[in-house]
Amino acid sequence: MARTTVRAYLNLAILVAGLELLAIGVWFVLEGVRVNQSDSMMVVYICAAAGLASVIWLAGYRPRADESIEYRDDRALRDAQARLDRMDPARLAEHVAELCERDGLAEVETVRVVEDAYAVDVHARRGDGTPAVLRCRSADGPGPVAGGVVQDFVSALDAAERPGPLLLATTAGCFSAKAEALAADAGITLLDRSALAHWECDKETPKPLAA
Repeated sequence: MARTTVRAYLNLAILVAGLELLAIGVWFVLEGVRVNQSDSMMVVYICAAAGLASVIWLAGYRPRADESIEYRDDRALRDAQARLDRMDPARLAEHVAELCERDGLAEVETVRVVEDAYAVDVHARRGDGTPAVLRCRSADGPGPVAGGVVQDFVSALDAAERPGPLLLATTAGCFSAKAEALAADAGITLLDRSALAHWECDKETPKPLAA
């Protein structure tokens, strides 16, 4: 937004200077053809040029309000993603639990995953009473979440009574193709870093959690 504002006001300055020079040129041309005009007319021409430049700028170059809103939204999302990048599994689970409570889910609690040092589960109950499980897994490297992470989640669920909605949230930027395929087969909703940031900033509950 700062660059947009500077560019917009630079356009205004260029417009004013250009039209004022044009106005001065018109005054001298009229003087050259011996049109009677007082010296004060130059001031009138310059003021008229400045006014015309302002009208043109307001119509086409002034930063729009929606640009400012879009910039604030983008900045909030970037800040949210930066915070997620710094979260360990426990803090990520706390964050997701807070989002669940904010959005009206009940009986929210975190449960450590013994077999995965990078994961913590969040158990919650939707408004209709259906239980939900969100596995929160911090990234263990720069790459996408591998299929094995989803497979471990599926295996843990197969060993117990399956609850209602299942979600896998991560601080990673994306999931591998295999992870996406396994999640689709198991009915697991995947939330990467961008999706979590939108959940926080847009305050839109992921569909599986909405009663």
